[in-house]
Amino acid sequence: MWLGYDAPQSIMGDASETKFADEARKPLNDFLTGIDTAHGGHVNSTLIGHGYGSLVAGETMRDHPDVPVDNAIAVGSPGMGVKHADDLNIPRDHMWAATAKNDLINLAPPKAGFLAPLNPMEYVRLFDDHTIVHGTDPTTDDFGGQTFKVADGKAPGSDGLMPAHSQYWEGESLKHMAEIVTGGRP
Repeated sequence: MWLGYDAPQSIMGDASETKFADEARKPLNDFLTGIDTAHGGHVNSTLIGHGYGSLVAGETMRDHPDVPVDNAIAVGSPGMGVKHADDLNIPRDHMWAATAKNDLINLAPPKAGFLAPLNPMEYVRLFDDHTIVHGTDPTTDDFGGQTFKVADGKAPGSDGLMPAHSQYWEGESLKHMAEIVTGGRP
């Protein structure tokens, strides 16, 4: 597990910025390369990004084409900083994503263009193209990766503001991620 960066502290403010992910790309690449080197060469590795961490993972894979990653998983993602799975420098069938039905990240809007407040149809166009805050939603066909099933999660407000966003690490969701990490298919 790696958390070698300053993560955003607020959903509405900091998390809409890329500066935290921008500063994490090199340290994450160094960490993954170090693991590979410590094991004497290539090891089977899966990079899992949760929430904003999927942006960190995506930007790192995008900007470091030699990063030793065989598979990537994004859960509860606001976007990975790329338009397509092909931009991550791994085969698209090795990129997996899922978002729980009740995860409020589903409400992450696309970035509105400069004239959007003056042209409401701009918002319609933006929502139709499956982009969200940090790129194309990795669970859409437009992104081009693989998806897997996760539990719906608890409803917002039933156990805190966003309980479903933290439930990827249990039950069916965790089982499917373990299958991907060990070379299977969920």
